[in-house]
Amino acid sequence: MAGPFLDRDRASRLMAASGLDALVISEPEIFTYATGVSPGVPALFRRAGAAFALIPADPALPAAAVIGDLYRDNFLARSPIQDVTTHPIWIETVDVTGLLAGPGSNRPIEELVREAWSASGRPADFARPATFDLQASLKALKGLLAGRGLAAARLGFDLDFVPANDLAAIRVALPAAKIADGSPVLARLLMVKAPGEIERLRLGAALAEAGIAAAMGQVVPGQGPEDLRALFREGVRREAQRRAVPQPGQTWEYIAVGPDPWSPAGRTEPGAAIKIDVGCVIDGYSSDSSRNFVVGTPSAHQRRVHEAIEAAFAAGLAEMKPGNPIAAVHRAATAEMHRQGFQGYSRGHFGHGIGYSIFSEQWPFIAADADVPLEPNTVLAFEIPFYLNGVGAFNLEDQILVTATGHESMNRLPRGLVQVG
Repeated sequence: MAGPFLDRDRASRLMAASGLDALVISEPEIFTYATGVSPGVPALFRRAGAAFALIPADPALPAAAVIGDLYRDNFLARSPIQDVTTHPIWIETVDVTGLLAGPGSNRPIEELVREAWSASGRPADFARPATFDLQASLKALKGLLAGRGLAAARLGFDLDFVPANDLAAIRVALPAAKIADGSPVLARLLMVKAPGEIERLRLGAALAEAGIAAAMGQVVPGQGPEDLRALFREGVRREAQRRAVPQPGQTWEYIAVGPDPWSPAGRTEPGAAIKIDVGCVIDGYSSDSSRNFVVGTPSAHQRRVHEAIEAAFAAGLAEMKPGNPIAAVHRAATAEMHRQGFQGYSRGHFGHGIGYSIFSEQWPFIAADADVPLEPNTVLAFEIPFYLNGVGAFNLEDQILVTATGHESMNRLPRGLVQVG
């Protein structure tokens, strides 16, 4: 990841509006977003304390980080944040590089190790924890807070992530601080993308569409979702090779074939609907797009359903402009589905934010109660899904970039129902 992508000025404004003096970030993905560097293997335990990023509201105060001792040098080499405190993790390590040249370099390795440890200030009774010690991590964080005059500040932790047991320990370790929920501020920060994030999402969409086109161009009788999945992945691989970009670390696929949207047993027989909802992950950023196909001639029911979701998509898309509440998109799409004759149609959300995450869906959701206004450089996966047992699965989905004057789709494939095979 080439970040950090966190906008300090915007973060300061959002913190001021929420009455926060600083953000303290422990969720691994948001830590990477804020610092530009992964917190490393300890973060895989999904507990607070593997690493902390400290982002003061006052832009004059430098950001800081707490990270496992194994990762200190890597962090300093790759992040603009240079005020870093470490805590010990379970992995034993020692640097004897400077002792391997010159006088004494031929001493027993045990002596060199002891000298290196002593030079680093490691106490004789040092012992590593089984994984990592939250208390040690919090002690390091406490020192960073004190150095910035924030020991008694109102701190916004990412409470959407922090486990209940860890939150209790945080309150005990930072008794003077006022622990608040910083997740809403972080969500608003993540919602608006930096140019580097938009570039990754755009590339992911382009690779995914190449994979869709490759898979649908090779439909033959008797294929199932697994066959189409393999064709999609090969199409992505070839497009990445053609563009001379690194192969995505991951692709994902929700592919439905046949009249039952949820059955893996569907096959590409005449009249079978194919819904291909897929994504490519670029540096942790997942794209999300979907198109619909029919093997041979679509039935009247399939055509009618697709006409309705196309109309609903157009109605919702017309509301994608800066300043509009996200809920307006949901209202417009729902109203159009009802106008098309599907008065009972109800969908909890018509898409979601996308970005750096372990999942392709993140806040904000295009939902009825989403009163947050759209902002330029917001990227949303906007979709109109409809699943009809006996007819097939359908989902029309684009990645939409909100611009200063309206919106732009990152997708290029036609939105209509396409015949294949």
